[in-house]
Amino acid sequence: MARRFIVENDNINNIDDNTITIEGKEVKHIQVLRHNIGDEIIINDKVYSIVKMGRENITLKYKKEAPLIGIPKTNVTLYIALLKNDKLDFVIQKAVEIGVKKIVPFTSSNTIVKLDDKGKIKRKEKLQKIAEEACKQCGRMDMVDVADIVTWDKMCEKLCENDAVLFAYESSHISLKEKLNDIKDKEYTNIGIIIGAEGGFTPKEAQKLENIDNVACISLGSRILRAETAALNLLSIVLYEMEE
Repeated sequence: MARRFIVENDNINNIDDNTITIEGKEVKHIQVLRHNIGDEIIINDKVYSIVKMGRENITLKYKKEAPLIGIPKTNVTLYIALLKNDKLDFVIQKAVEIGVKKIVPFTSSNTIVKLDDKGKIKRKEKLQKIAEEACKQCGRMDMVDVADIVTWDKMCEKLCENDAVLFAYESSHISLKEKLNDIKDKEYTNIGIIIGAEGGFTPKEAQKLENIDNVACISLGSRILRAETAALNLLSIVLYEMEE
């Protein structure tokens, strides 16, 4: 299968109905990979053949729509607290590979990472880039959106966008399997997953989530998992169960 490159619309210029030129960072990427005239590549969701290669731009001729592969049947949104060091980078990359559809980073009482408004914008841009690279690496033909970093209260407001939300909480004794069976029976397709920071959630935060109608507080077992482990573990189980 042809290799996929993601090019922003501002860097795509239409010459005619079947021919475009592209500019920007992906031009260099295509050159580094030693593509030549006549090679077929995927730009976003379409297959093109290379017509002309320049130092700053590449001319491409439309061939066909790219096959839709790697797109999950269930839309899973991961709500995850900011994690320290590069742990969140790792979670974003692997969550995209597993099949997450959207990621919403948030801050909470026990979040160690503190960012000002400028820092939040910069961090979000980095996380989006990681998600895009992961999409290309694993062959997904859709895009994963990393939302703006929001506050705890704002994150709670967004939960209504899902049919059901699974809140992983170490103090819960409710079976994940039981809740997933209920979700499958109701044929829900928009599922949320909430994972806290390294220090977990405060009792007040947990109580607020438990009081939201579409949120189910569930256990991931008797072992205490790191935040990054819990996120990928729960995401893997949900997608496996929902798409079997």
